[in-house]
Amino acid sequence: MFDQMNFEDFQFEIIDIEIAGTPDMHITQNGITFTRRLIEDMGYPQYVQPMVDIKNKVFALKACKAESERAIRFSKPKGEQKKALSTSNNTIRYMLRNIMKDEWKEENRYHITGKWFADAKAMIFNLNSAKELPPFSVHRKNDITQK
Repeated sequence: MFDQMNFEDFQFEIIDIEIAGTPDMHITQNGITFTRRLIEDMGYPQYVQPMVDIKNKVFALKACKAESERAIRFSKPKGEQKKALSTSNNTIRYMLRNIMKDEWKEENRYHITGKWFADAKAMIFNLNSAKELPPFSVHRKNDITQK
């Protein structure tokens, strides 16, 4: 029956491909990646101020203007930002890893879901809630040895 049906015989519905997922940050040995959902939730800010609360082990990205103190380039405008955003910003990565040096393993990756504070225009990450992931190289070695 399926082989004899025409396209019009099906009752297709268009799938809504709005950006799914959660506003996540991934920290590896070489860089930091922010999901597209995070960028969308923040409203595609062109500039952000990276902030840290060392005592509470919290990291934040606050949307700001280019002329704001210590502003760094972040997202392209909506429609141009097609993928997740990756940065190899050593200052931020070293700062976060140094804050968590007693709890995080140097070779592992960490995944943290952010929480959006609209009134402050800031995405906040509780570093204490990071999920530990194995380093990329372990996966690749395991994939190769399992074949």
